[in-house]
Amino acid sequence: MIIKYTNFSNGVHEFRLTEPVKKLGLVEMFFGNVDLDVKMDKSSHQIVLDCDLCVNYKFNCDRCNSDTTRELKNHFQISYMFSKEKTDSEDYNFKILSPEQDKINLTEDVFEYVNLAIPLKKLCNDECKGLCPRCGKDLNIETCNCEIKPNNDIWAPLQKLKENFNN
Repeated sequence: MIIKYTNFSNGVHEFRLTEPVKKLGLVEMFFGNVDLDVKMDKSSHQIVLDCDLCVNYKFNCDRCNSDTTRELKNHFQISYMFSKEKTDSEDYNFKILSPEQDKINLTEDVFEYVNLAIPLKKLCNDECKGLCPRCGKDLNIETCNCEIKPNNDIWAPLQKLKENFNN
């Protein structure tokens, strides 16, 4: 995903970039295209990109193990300063552009922000009931008659200590 910023005058410009997920090197859980809505604010000293990305991905629900597809979205901003000095910035959202450059390559940034948007707990929906721990039925589809008693032995050591003091 490359932006040739020299084609744009100073001011605010909005446009959309689209690339296939394979071209960006994303893993097989992603499919289709990555859409990037860009709002570019260009001045003579800097460029600020305000980006919204959207990509489809497929996964197994962490609770019920069903195959699910969802749309993944993320928002990020990157600032570019024009400088004749070749310095590297440690900040991911701040970069230096040399006068010889006429393009901004967003491929690595989009790759990173797509992977950062993957939720830690992947659920088919927010109200997913998961599987019965006893019989394995999907509780989203059917109910079961299993009796499940909560087994919380977190207080067992203190209970033993209390029994020792009472004797």
